Amino acid sequence: MSVSAPGMMLGAVTALGGTLAVRSLLPQRTPLDQVLDRTHAPAPRAASTRRVAKGSAGWAERVGARLMETDAFVTRLPARDLSLLKMAPASLLGRCALYALGGFLIPQWILFLLRVGGLALPFVIPAAAGVGVALFMVVKCLDDVRDQATDARREYRYYIASVLERVALARNSDAGAAEALARAVESGDGPAAVRIRDTVEHARLAGLSPWDALGRLGAELGVPDIARLSASLSLAGEEQAAVYDQLGAQAEVVRRGLLADRKERANVATEKMHVPSLAIVFLMAVLLLAPALVRILSF
Repeated sequence: MSVSAPGMMLGAVTALGGTLAVRSLLPQRTPLDQVLDRTHAPAPRAASTRRVAKGSAGWAERVGARLMETDAFVTRLPARDLSLLKMAPASLLGRCALYALGGFLIPQWILFLLRVGGLALPFVIPAAAGVGVALFMVVKCLDDVRDQATDARREYRYYIASVLERVALARNSDAGAAEALARAVESGDGPAAVRIRDTVEHARLAGLSPWDALGRLGAELGVPDIARLSASLSLAGEEQAAVYDQLGAQAEVVRRGLLADRKERANVATEKMHVPSLAIVFLMAVLLLAPALVRILSF
């Protein structure tokens, strides 16, 4: 049996890459002194986390900043989703570019292994495969951003349902519209709660109407439930209308919509399970019929 030196080197590099990939997926053990520092000083922990995230994503933003110079890419970005996720367009463009690069190199690596094994393919096949996988990776990157934005909007809807009920209770206790809104949004530490509370606070400091600010925020983020809350508070604040029943009904509508959304996602997950089940049945049929077909064809 002959031993190929390039094959041995390729196998060693593949094994080393697989080992590093598995090791990167394993949970990292944090030193005890860092854990104690984080426990007793929670404020610097957020700052250090932001520095780590900035360092890991800085190269993507630098690549995206170069692509921002061309308007052809910028106009095709999901602006509302980026605003909702507080993601810079340059970061998304850089991530898409790196996804495309990785998708282009994956087929080349596989075809290189086949070439080392003795299977030579024309130049068109690796080029077409690389371009196809690169486009798929770019679409996958954009789909991931849309999925994250959908989850974030769902979180906003849950929070708006809670705010509607709390505003209704505050209005029922003879609180003004602005005061009821301030009471309703003063609690909560999630992204939706923080952003809505900051919007209301900034509107108060700027001397603007808080419900108008919420209406602009709902239009900017693509969350119509925020605009619905803004319209009800505007009616209560400007016309001094009794909106307790209206706010309660709107909260009920939002919660019914969320329940319907959960049922739809459960149905989609159930439908996705049909594909692996059919694949298993197909493989079992192939395993059972393959020996009989081989015997029939051998005669």
